[in-house]
Amino acid sequence: MHAMSDKQKPRSRAFDVTYAYWFAMLAASALGTNLGDLWAEILFAGPLTSLAALLVLCGTAVAYDRITGAQSEAGYWVAIVAMRAAATNLADIMTHDLALGYVTASAFLAALTLIAARFTHPDMARGGSPRVDGAYWTAMFLAGLFGTVAGDLIHHTIGLYLASAALCVALAGLILVRNAFAPLSVALYWAIIMAERCAGTAVGDMLASRRAIALGLPTASICTAALVLVSLWLRARIERQQGMPA
Repeated sequence: MHAMSDKQKPRSRAFDVTYAYWFAMLAASALGTNLGDLWAEILFAGPLTSLAALLVLCGTAVAYDRITGAQSEAGYWVAIVAMRAAATNLADIMTHDLALGYVTASAFLAALTLIAARFTHPDMARGGSPRVDGAYWTAMFLAGLFGTVAGDLIHHTIGLYLASAALCVALAGLILVRNAFAPLSVALYWAIIMAERCAGTAVGDMLASRRAIALGLPTASICTAALVLVSLWLRARIERQQGMPA
């Protein structure tokens, strides 16, 4: 057996950090919020079974992305949504079944996310976006846990409508600050990920919950899935246009 050459080895890659990318990430976060609740409450018998199924899906998508990432982004975005859904289930287990306090859990998970983020590997040629490898997925999963717990804490405190609006404004502000003052900052990249995980929690719950728009989980999941598809289509179209010669 011969060792695999460098050209044969699957390589991690990074994404261009654009407004369209961030919009797609927010849509994926909202879908993951709805999908996690849908699987736990309707499709599977409880959060543990749902969590196990989502982790299997997530692992499969990550492995697929590792193999085919240079040719397709499908595995990446499926993994992003499945990981967000799994994080929703695990965060609910932590706060509901294990009765961990929202404030303490939020602070602990924020610290863990930022620690994990320090081990990610930025690609400065792609706007400081971390390369998609094991460290990246670890930090992304922890950010999903943080976003679920902190997002729930915020919208339980100020309401779903106000939380959704405030968190989306805060998210937009972080993106603008990074673009204007520190476009290659990895720390701000992860701060934005944490903010959009919180915003996605509030937006997803606002669409589904009887305390707000009350679409219900199935309809809300369909709506957020459609938003993900539209956002990815727009992102691909914008990138093609930007790549065309002037």
